[in-house]
Amino acid sequence: MGKTYAYNSIIIGFLVGLLVWAKSQKIALGIIVFIAVSVVGFIIIRFLEKALSKGVNAAADAASKAYENHRQKKNGEEK
Repeated sequence: MGKTYAYNSIIIGFLVGLLVWAKSQKIALGIIVFIAVSVVGFIIIRFLEKALSKGVNAAADAASKAYENHRQKKNGEEK
């Protein structure tokens, strides 16, 4: 498993929860916001990381295949 930035959503959730608590003076609302933002942020960041990883792998495969085809044509090899 590679490096993930999804755990940063906990820090973001804490800061947003702290902001909500400071504005509303209701600790329960701050805790609920903290949990909700942390969980939703984690899911969104992981989804984006997986999609980006899949796209990079597809691009690398396509480039590798194109280079292999170019090399075969240059050497006179045909499929």
